[in-house]
Amino acid sequence: MMLFQALADIVGYPVDQVRYVILLFVSYPLAYVFRYALHPSHTSLITRHIFSLSFGLLYGFLCFTHSQMIVLFAIIGVCYAMLQYLPATVVQRYTMVWAMGSMSAAHIYRMMTDYGGWSLDFTGPLMIIVQKVTLVAFALHDGKGRSDSSLNQDQREQKIDVCPSLLEYFTYIFNFHSFLAGPSFSIKDFLAFMDGSNLKTKEHVREPSATFAIVSKLAYSLLSVLAYMFLGMYFTKDVPIDPQYSIPSRLFLTLICGYIFRLKYYFAWYMADSLSNLCGLGFSGYDERGQPKWDLVTIVAMRGVELPPNPRSISISWNITSGMWLRRVCYERVPFSPTIATMFLSAWWHGFYPGYYCAFFFFSVAIEVARKLRRLVRPHFLHSPFKWSYDVITIVLSRYIFDFGIISLDQLWMRQTILFWSYFYFIPQVTIVVLMLLLPSGKSSQADKEKKETKSKLH
Repeated sequence: MMLFQALADIVGYPVDQVRYVILLFVSYPLAYVFRYALHPSHTSLITRHIFSLSFGLLYGFLCFTHSQMIVLFAIIGVCYAMLQYLPATVVQRYTMVWAMGSMSAAHIYRMMTDYGGWSLDFTGPLMIIVQKVTLVAFALHDGKGRSDSSLNQDQREQKIDVCPSLLEYFTYIFNFHSFLAGPSFSIKDFLAFMDGSNLKTKEHVREPSATFAIVSKLAYSLLSVLAYMFLGMYFTKDVPIDPQYSIPSRLFLTLICGYIFRLKYYFAWYMADSLSNLCGLGFSGYDERGQPKWDLVTIVAMRGVELPPNPRSISISWNITSGMWLRRVCYERVPFSPTIATMFLSAWWHGFYPGYYCAFFFFSVAIEVARKLRRLVRPHFLHSPFKWSYDVITIVLSRYIFDFGIISLDQLWMRQTILFWSYFYFIPQVTIVVLMLLLPSGKSSQADKEKKETKSKLH
């Protein structure tokens, strides 16, 4: 502990952040040992589970207090007991209520003890744990509690018919390469990774190389943290609500501060993705050129976020694994208003700061408006010589929509969020609400109709 504090004093950053970063870097040699020295071809599954679980638990006790770790054990233990003893037809409901309720209590406790703070406490890993335990519950529900004909393709692929063992379950949650910073992934993908079957294909004898994926993602991560440290010296989260700036200046600062906010996530997420790939997790097949793809647990696609053709591109490129979780447990299962319901669950999962709900309400309405506008306007530009202008305008508008939401989320407090909006005279918010009410919904495509039919069959 004293080592972490000494290093924090040297670099001038909070000790919790320094400790996280050090442990992420320490995980690289561990991941190399796990991938090659403990390869499933010559290592028992129990050994691999114990190795990964032991270091994950060590990370937990290094980063969090004993009482916080006990809370995590209690939450996970109850979830596992429900898997064992509740009927598969309802286990997903009780698990979701228990997991989200427990996390809500943790969020409220944090707000009471560190309101507005960004310290890295156990609520960060708990958010990933909630995703994992609910994914297992829904997979078991789909495998044992529903007929195969009512499942969509992804649900058929991810369903499980047998409850995982206690060791498998705790390793799935506490493994050293995803416990601190994610990503989340399905229990079926995790078990295939642990026994090595995820790397075996009929067409290829040798295991796919992950070198390029590991190095490139690590490079993105390091460049992001360097850019964050440099830009952070000149722009803080208070800049967008500083009254001294004009609207043109504030528009520019919104882009800059939104980008700085994303950089810290690029750093953590690309490193977590790279680390998973080094362990052997993340292989998703081969592309048309025969090159291996390592995007199964990719958390962010920078190009889709920074140069988005529409707001939906951002939503599916940012925090991808969390988006996958939201799709699997909410979007594909609620019978009405799936976008609004999913955005509400996402805000609830993040916590209870008013800025979260302002941001996610803004996002959800903006995405619906963008869909309507796209149906009405885009066909007129598809074969036009001015299509490039349409593309530029949609990229700029999508970028600003996301950054307006990001700044609102980053402010946390309702007062700061409203203050930020007021500097633009609430024009973006009023505009999207008016457009939402006035624009026709348009005709649904055949794919949309099929999706609605599928949802009507879901529980």
